[in-house]
Amino acid sequence: MGIPHLTRHLLPYAESALLDGRATDSGLPQVQAVVIDGPSLVYHVYRRLLGWMDPNSDVLDYQPTCDEISRGVSSFLLELTRLGVKIHKICFDGALPVSKREVRFSRIEKSRHRLELARRNLSLPATPKCRGVIPTKRGQVWCSRGLPQRRKGLPENPFMVSAVFEDLRSRWNKEQIRKEVDDDVSCLVADTDYPWAEITVMVPGEADVECARVAKITGCEVLTDDSDLLLHDLGQHGAVLFLDSVQTSSGVWDPAEPDIRGLRICPHSLSGRLGIPSVQWFAYELQRNAHLRFAELARISKESSKATQLSSEYLEFLREYQHETTDNEVLREAAQSMQSLDPRVSELFWQYELPGIYCVDEHPHVYLGILNEDSSRRCAWEQGRTYRSLGYSFFNMSRPAAKRFPVVHEFVRRGGRIVAEEITLSGTKTVTSDLELLRGRLALAHSTFDDGLAAESFWFLFVLSDIYHDGSGTTTVPSAKELESFLTNGYMAQSTKWADIHLLAQMQAGLYSLRTLKQLVDIAAPGDDLVESSSLLADLPPLHIMMSRQKIIQSFANIRLVRHAVHRLIETYG
Repeated sequence: MGIPHLTRHLLPYAESALLDGRATDSGLPQVQAVVIDGPSLVYHVYRRLLGWMDPNSDVLDYQPTCDEISRGVSSFLLELTRLGVKIHKICFDGALPVSKREVRFSRIEKSRHRLELARRNLSLPATPKCRGVIPTKRGQVWCSRGLPQRRKGLPENPFMVSAVFEDLRSRWNKEQIRKEVDDDVSCLVADTDYPWAEITVMVPGEADVECARVAKITGCEVLTDDSDLLLHDLGQHGAVLFLDSVQTSSGVWDPAEPDIRGLRICPHSLSGRLGIPSVQWFAYELQRNAHLRFAELARISKESSKATQLSSEYLEFLREYQHETTDNEVLREAAQSMQSLDPRVSELFWQYELPGIYCVDEHPHVYLGILNEDSSRRCAWEQGRTYRSLGYSFFNMSRPAAKRFPVVHEFVRRGGRIVAEEITLSGTKTVTSDLELLRGRLALAHSTFDDGLAAESFWFLFVLSDIYHDGSGTTTVPSAKELESFLTNGYMAQSTKWADIHLLAQMQAGLYSLRTLKQLVDIAAPGDDLVESSSLLADLPPLHIMMSRQKIIQSFANIRLVRHAVHRLIETYG
């Protein structure tokens, strides 16, 4: 997850390279093939699109949506392909080792603090200014823009990595790319309908490891913003190409002459220039002596590397960047079957499958991320907790008795801090009973709301009915008029308030929890008769739909339908 200041020290030694796999006479080194760090690319596109947001937008429109980020990623990959740059793989983290838990906790705490500051300082507009969907323009992801301070306030979208992974594997076929991203898809391979599905992989571990392996084998560049990749073994020719540096040379987009460049570092070449065996020595000394200047760090690195016996501290430092040797045929088959999972569900699976690496005598951890919510109120993740608990329990039951756990720890916001909330896992009798309750709730919802509703409209109303019925985290129950306004406009009164922000977060938490339940049921007992509940959840919409306020508004454009649905909701659940 990056050694502080490593990039700052080494970037002056980077070389400019042209992203172009075709024959050119630019005089610059060319990037002809890449392996992509998936989460890094998602965050990169998010930041680029954030720079193009209307600064006067409604607070819930400050940030690009999962859908817009996914379109941006698709546009990025399409342009790379058009330039003749081969994409070997797009790698996503399927689980992170126990050694990363402290760093992950600190990152979640940092996001919680940002949310708290936003709640305290962010001024909400008196009049609404909702925006439409950002039209996909390739130039937006290739041209860097500075970010106004107010757009840096809210935490990043906690669902965007999951949404992009899902879309690359199951949404972006040629027809959808042509419709929603770019009408010219002639550069894509003719006999493959989903151009990125097969090369988008959920790694049974860290994406870094697979990126480094591919770079070492092929000599390609790793597209990432994670300086940790410099410390893996990339071979003699493998290099890191920093996403943040990738942009057009002129700062403007010319589709006829893109001229896209970036800064790259080949660790093997750089270590030769520094006179040390590897960049790892420099990083090790930097971690120990962060206050020292570059020249002094380089000198100490040279001296340390001449030692006849490596210190235990250095060997411990290296361990993080050495590939695990647990791979075998059984694990490869398991990893292949997990390719459709959400990253958080994948991580839970691997904590059961390889506890020695991902759990180590502790309870499984689930990091839910910080929602854009009202931090002065009960955490919106409380919504849907019963569904997540049912999913964890069902999956736990499917494991051999010796490999089960009594509890799962969910890391969520509680007031002004991040805590590990303990969820006790239920046995067979309780799980069976809870599944029956779920079937009953769904049957009631289907009988309450019109059969003619689109699937996404039904699920939006289902989670709203949950919120309305149990009042989790709410101080007052929305009125019929407020619910109608929320569904058709995105806010309950005259403009967006923190109550609207929190209600949307509760809906997102409920929908994501149902998705988690469905996936855990699917992998726990595929085809099991006990689990017809899986089919009950089969038409849950993808994340790029279910996490979007814009999609809610679009789904309820018919005022008559909305009034009828809200009337039935209050009549049944009030």
